[in-house]
Amino acid sequence: MGLGRMLRPAASARGLEVSLEASLPAPEAAPLIEDYQARLARNGALDVRGDLRALFESPAHAKVVSRSPSGAVEGAAVLTSEAHASDIAFLHVMPRHASDAATAALLDAALAALPAGTTKVRAQVTSAGRWLHLPPARGRALLAAQGFLPLARALMLRDLTKGLPAPPPVPAGYTVVPPDPSRSDEWSRFALEAYRGTTDFAVITLEESEAAYRRLYARFLGGEFGPYARGMSFAAVPEGGAGPAAVLHTVFVGPDPYVGDLSVHPAHRRRGLGRALLLRALSAYAAAGAKRAGLTATEQNRPAYALYRSVGFQVARSSEVFIKYL
Repeated sequence: MGLGRMLRPAASARGLEVSLEASLPAPEAAPLIEDYQARLARNGALDVRGDLRALFESPAHAKVVSRSPSGAVEGAAVLTSEAHASDIAFLHVMPRHASDAATAALLDAALAALPAGTTKVRAQVTSAGRWLHLPPARGRALLAAQGFLPLARALMLRDLTKGLPAPPPVPAGYTVVPPDPSRSDEWSRFALEAYRGTTDFAVITLEESEAAYRRLYARFLGGEFGPYARGMSFAAVPEGGAGPAAVLHTVFVGPDPYVGDLSVHPAHRRRGLGRALLLRALSAYAAAGAKRAGLTATEQNRPAYALYRSVGFQVARSSEVFIKYL
């Protein structure tokens, strides 16, 4: 992380001094974490205090801390990094200093503390990494002023008790087979090719690389995000082709099936493969007795978003991911 270089007090907001610190002792971080969790709990969210303590305790992550003249911690941001990309994984300011100026000082210092060679920075203000001390519109404005661009991520749900369109036939020249989740390296390479150049490519992984996709798909297909349902997952393979043309992977999140990935290789798009696999999966979910299905979509990916809406998916909630390329 290059923590050998320390920021001098970089900015002041009503007497606060901001600096880069390698670690923040648990007693000092505790009031900030407790205030954040109290705000999060108002929305019925899970307890994330353990995860936040781990972020603050890890020497691998840079901490940008704002302190009062007496040395009390009044705000902090945590930067995590993966190769040439960094994430502002946490940013929060205590109530008595929760101003735009104090937040901007933390954000400025966080960007100044990025490791050498960083080419991408991600931040979130309305999801797990939300800035709960500011109204979302003000957080968005601060990020926009720094050149961050928003991408909307929507959790979409489909009521399976309502009528489903009949699955169309798979286009001629293709066969549908169940994908083998043990071949995660193959599926990660396929996803990399399928998503490269789309708006989803910026948000699926922090670092946009083959290694990052390989790590993600090993976890995803290994069941870390929910049990993998091979009998409800489908791959379209071209007859005589060397590799898959499209794939839909299903996992279970609680009692509900979830489309964890629906992707089509660029060479096989605009042939109806995505719709055919999606409706086949929804029919399988309903036949198994599931009452609803879910997925997450990037709203700026217009073709995919339109497909999901056309088969009855509705937005349950949305969040924004902000991306800045350096």
